[in-house]
Amino acid sequence: MKTKNKISIGITVLAICAIVLLLAVIVATGPTQGKKIEKYENPQKALLIIDVQEDYTGSTAKPPFPYKDSGRLITTVNNLIHEANKKNVLVIYIKQEFDGILGRIFSKILAGGTAIKGNAGAEIDKRISIISNNSFSKPAGDAFSNPKLESFLIDHQVAELYITGLDAEYCVYLTAKGALNRGYRVNIITDSILLRAQKKWDKLLEKYRKDGINLMSSHEL
Repeated sequence: MKTKNKISIGITVLAICAIVLLLAVIVATGPTQGKKIEKYENPQKALLIIDVQEDYTGSTAKPPFPYKDSGRLITTVNNLIHEANKKNVLVIYIKQEFDGILGRIFSKILAGGTAIKGNAGAEIDKRISIISNNSFSKPAGDAFSNPKLESFLIDHQVAELYITGLDAEYCVYLTAKGALNRGYRVNIITDSILLRAQKKWDKLLEKYRKDGINLMSSHEL
């Protein structure tokens, strides 16, 4: 094969890989769409704990992690879990897991090599109280990117969500948007979410409000 043809093929392969990676980034950083939920006769509520994992708040976290105030977050989330359990609110654990070649590349480039499936750092922070087996991994930012979560919520006739965890600008927000797209009532518990870009806090809260997301404190639960 001539050198010119080899170069041409190499460029084509690189271009295809770049396009595939770009599409993966677009999918991973946008909210999902889904079927609107029904009006249940006995609607239930669920508490979603998003991405509170060892690589982000725990023992395997490396700069720029762990998040500032991660210790306070753990305490607040555990209190919420306790209250939710007393009030028959479903407790659901969500964790990011990057898998496969594209997932690992995405993690390396955009997430500092964190939350790779099979690694200890992808596990829920060991300080978090685990009171149920309701655990779902997600391949993208929006927790609804895992269809098993959507099926679980429908099976349990959940109509209202309380969301905690991180990051407030990305996975928390994208999951909230994915839920809104399906007709859920969405509550963000503002003292149980974390944001790396602290300077964006006020603008982000205003963005939540404009999108129809209810903001509340952990004491209101």
